[in-house]
Amino acid sequence: MLGIDPRAARITWTVFLVLLFIDLAWMARTTLLVFTIALLLAYLLHPLVELARKLLPPKWPGALAPALVYLSGLTIITAAVLIIGTRIASEATLLATRLPEFVHQRDHFLDDHLPTLLAPYKEQIATALSGQLETGKEMLLPALSALGKGLVDQLSTLLFAILIPILAFLIELALTDIRGAVGTLFTRDEHQQLAQFIVDDIDKLLGLYMRAVFLLALATFTSHMLIFGAIAVPYAVLLALVCGLLEFVPVVGPLSGMVIVSLVAAFSGYPHIGGLLGFFLAYRLFQDYVLQPYLYSSGIEMHPLLVLFGVLAGEQVGGVTGMFLSVPLLAVFRVIYRRSIEAKET
Repeated sequence: MLGIDPRAARITWTVFLVLLFIDLAWMARTTLLVFTIALLLAYLLHPLVELARKLLPPKWPGALAPALVYLSGLTIITAAVLIIGTRIASEATLLATRLPEFVHQRDHFLDDHLPTLLAPYKEQIATALSGQLETGKEMLLPALSALGKGLVDQLSTLLFAILIPILAFLIELALTDIRGAVGTLFTRDEHQQLAQFIVDDIDKLLGLYMRAVFLLALATFTSHMLIFGAIAVPYAVLLALVCGLLEFVPVVGPLSGMVIVSLVAAFSGYPHIGGLLGFFLAYRLFQDYVLQPYLYSSGIEMHPLLVLFGVLAGEQVGGVTGMFLSVPLLAVFRVIYRRSIEAKET
């Protein structure tokens, strides 16, 4: 009657709601991030919870199995912190005090390590290296200083470290109800069936992805700590931890770890940079062609260019955390898109 096209009005209203949802999600991004990490942690530990449920008598309370798993995990983490935490803190403190010195060692470093082929470009390389060192000093120095002083002094970090496992435990208890609630959002049988397929695929995907990434990170940290210690790399445990944590960042994380370790070792006067690079090359070949295909199996099936795009876009949106979350989010969207297309074709 007013000359308004009902279809155009519905589209406009839908676009408005989507934009409103995105705006609200952005404003609540910290809370959503905490819940997302807790969800991924729940998926990481879910197989152990299921194993504990099978081993415990059926009459025992259902919450006992996840409680035992989470308490065991907390005990293991506490023991690891007690064993190597002091070493990491001392190395972090020492590196934090020396990091500003690396900026002033630029020319000496290039004279010792720059290949003859690149000698004509020494000034350009020196300028780029200085910029990277200044950026690294601004980014790493506060983090290393905080790590050296102890995370207990960082109240917000401690609160998140406590809150995330608690949320993961509560999510684990509610996983079955969450899966069932997804189907009730739809009234038509075919939509409920499609939603169930999507939920099952996402369950499998997130569980496989988190277990694979965690095992890759653990393997990287353990192997690098042993090798770095054996060949006397400076700050061996701290740098191994950096490499292990960067495994959670797809594509660019392992490369960044190699660059960071090589630069820190070179600026610290380590004489066997060639052997260190050889170890990195051998480990990457083993991981990329043996360990990683075995762990990922048929879980994350995305083109490397799409993964790289997601990592770079995630860094722009959410920094390192966005880089870590980009791949599982893209994989979830891929599952939804693929299942929706298959439903339309049948």
